[in-house]
Amino acid sequence: MLKAIIIDREESAITQLCGMLTRYCGNSLNIGAHYRSFEEAMPQLKKHRPQLIFIDAQLHIQITQEQNPPPFPNEHLVICSSSTQLAYHAFQHNALDFLLKPYNISCIQRVAQKIKQQKESTSISKKFDHLLGNVEQLKQYTTPKKIIVPTVNGFELLPVIDILRCQSEINYTTIFLRDKQKLVVAKTLKEFEDMLGDYNFFRVHNSHLVNLSYIRSYQKGKGGSVVLTDGTEIEVSTRRKDEFLEKMSLM
Repeated sequence: MLKAIIIDREESAITQLCGMLTRYCGNSLNIGAHYRSFEEAMPQLKKHRPQLIFIDAQLHIQITQEQNPPPFPNEHLVICSSSTQLAYHAFQHNALDFLLKPYNISCIQRVAQKIKQQKESTSISKKFDHLLGNVEQLKQYTTPKKIIVPTVNGFELLPVIDILRCQSEINYTTIFLRDKQKLVVAKTLKEFEDMLGDYNFFRVHNSHLVNLSYIRSYQKGKGGSVVLTDGTEIEVSTRRKDEFLEKMSLM
């Protein structure tokens, strides 16, 4: 039976993952402990000697930035995140697998199969190939996130992936879509920042919230500016520049 630990800031995510792993991987996996931070987990790594580590993607990014090389082999990692965009981070680091939050039966069963395979084979190349396939498989069991946008006649459900940017018009916000349509909504930009902050949007300027996935280039300057895939150029405010560049470096 493989020994495993979980490192995640979210108690609810830990509870859900523990329950599902116990149910579907109980015969091959033993959850030795779980931790809310890497600092808390580090002294226990030698004690527990885990063969598998389930770790939140943001925590793993932090660890890789602070420690080189990381204190555990990448092929022993299952990287977890609520953002599909961080699946590529797992791919870059040759992790055993990537799990999307909130967890579902399909992804846990897939990990259970990989755990069984890990016990039977130590081939890193085989694990790498499986991960590459799983990035594509994410599309099969995830649905595009949508937000509700009020209109004169009711409301619309907008897929987040279709939103290029949002621009403040005092107490109104103009939403610019990939198909070049525009929607004017009686909500402030701050309200959209709160709604979209977890979906790779960043407020580069007091008047502009942009989808980082559609940034084509960055032009240097006091604050600089970004050019989106539709050709729009938007100024980056000086006070937001450092946070913006750090956010882009994590993508």
